[in-house]
Amino acid sequence: TKDSRRRIELLLLARMHEFLRRPVDIEDINPDICEVLVKQWQREGVLVKSIRLRIEWFDRANAVAHALGLQKRFDFTNISLLRGYDWTTSRAGIPTPEAPTEVKRGRPVKRQMTLLATLTDHYQPERLTGRSANTTRLYKHSINAFSKYLCRPARVADLNTETVCKFLNFMLTETKLARATIQKDRTQLCTLWNWCAKKGWLTEFPQIASINCPDRIPDSWTDEEIKALMNACKLQQGMIGSIPACDFWLALLSVIHDSAERIGALLKTEASDLDSSGFLTVRGEHRKGSKRDKQYRLQPITVERLEAIRRPGQKRLFPWPYCYMYIFSLYGKVLESAGLPNNRRTKFHKIRRTTASNFEAAGGNATELLDHNNRSTTTKAYLNPSVLKTMMPADVLAGFGEDAAIAVQPEAMPEDADKLAQILAILNAPKS
Repeated sequence: TKDSRRRIELLLLARMHEFLRRPVDIEDINPDICEVLVKQWQREGVLVKSIRLRIEWFDRANAVAHALGLQKRFDFTNISLLRGYDWTTSRAGIPTPEAPTEVKRGRPVKRQMTLLATLTDHYQPERLTGRSANTTRLYKHSINAFSKYLCRPARVADLNTETVCKFLNFMLTETKLARATIQKDRTQLCTLWNWCAKKGWLTEFPQIASINCPDRIPDSWTDEEIKALMNACKLQQGMIGSIPACDFWLALLSVIHDSAERIGALLKTEASDLDSSGFLTVRGEHRKGSKRDKQYRLQPITVERLEAIRRPGQKRLFPWPYCYMYIFSLYGKVLESAGLPNNRRTKFHKIRRTTASNFEAAGGNATELLDHNNRSTTTKAYLNPSVLKTMMPADVLAGFGEDAAIAVQPEAMPEDADKLAQILAILNAPKS
C-alpha cells in the first residue's frame, strides 16, 4: 500500500543518513550503498521479504531519477539476498531444542533471560568496559548464529553441553563456514557460559573441547601486484568526502605499506599526529589492545600523498565520511579493478603481512614492528616463507634419482670468491 511504501521510504532515508553520516544525496541511490545496507540487514536478522521490499524502493527511486535525467539507470537485480547461509531450508529434519521451562523461584529465573540481554545488561558493563565496540559486535554475532540454529532467541539455559555441541556440529557439517569462524563462536559462547556459571545462574561449567583449526601459510602481495594496486588507485573516480578517491586510496595504502599498521587505528589517527619531519605517531588508545603509542617514519612520497589529501580544519588524517564497514566494500572494488582477488584474505591486512614479510627478509624484526607479544603469532600469521626464502629440500638435494654432482648446479661465484678462498686456505693450512 501507499502507507507501507512511505514507511519503507522513511526508514531507508533514516538508515542511509545514519550510514553516510550526512544528508542523503541523489547520487547515494546506487547498488553499492544498497548492497552494504543489505549485508547489515542480513546480520541483524531482517526477513528476506522485508529486504526485498527495500531493494525495490532503491530500484523505483533510481528509475524516477533516471526519467528526470538526474541519474543513470542502475541494475539492482544482481544484489543477492542469500550471500550468507540459508538457515531456513537447511534445518529440515534437525530437531530444534525445546525452550527451557520457567522456574519462578530462586536463581534459575535468570536462566530464562535471553543471551543478548545477558550480554548488554550484565556481561558488557562488568567485563567489556573499556574494550572496543568490535568486541561486543563479535559476541552479538555469535549469539545471533546460535539463535538462528535454535530458530528462536537463545536463552541462558541453552548454554548446556548437549545444545551447544549440537550447534557446533551443525555448523561444522551443514555449513560452509571456516573452522576458525566456528571456533570463534565456541569461544564466545563458552566465555558467556562460564561467566553465568560463576554467577550461579547455571550449574554446569563448559567443558567443550576446542575445534582444531589448520594454520594457513601467510600470503603477501608481490611487487608486480603492488604496482597493479597502485595503478588501480590512480584510476579511481569520484570523491570520498571532499577528497578525490584516487588521492585518498594512494595515501591510505602508502601509509599502511610504510607502517604495517591496522586500518582501524589509521582511520582514528589525527592529522596533527604527523610531524614536519615525516614521522607518524599512532596513539595507543586507537591501536588493538590500547597498549602503547607507535611511531613510524614515512617515505617522502607517502608524505607527499598525505599532503595531497590534507584540507583546512581537517581533524582526521584520513577523514572517512561513511560507516566503518563500508571501507572494506569500496576497497574490494579497488582490488577488482586491479585484477586482484577480492576476499577476506586480500583486504588491508594483506598489505600488513606484505610489509612484515619484506621487513623480516631485509633483516628487521617483524615482531617488534607489528607490536606482537608472542613471536609465534608473527611467524604463524604474518611471515610469508617465499619472501623470507626459507630453505627447502629442493634447494639442497638432488632430484629423485639424479646424480647430486650433476643435478645441483653451483651458484654464480661472487667477485671476491678468490680472496675468500685464499683466506680459507690460510685458516685451514696445517700448523708448522
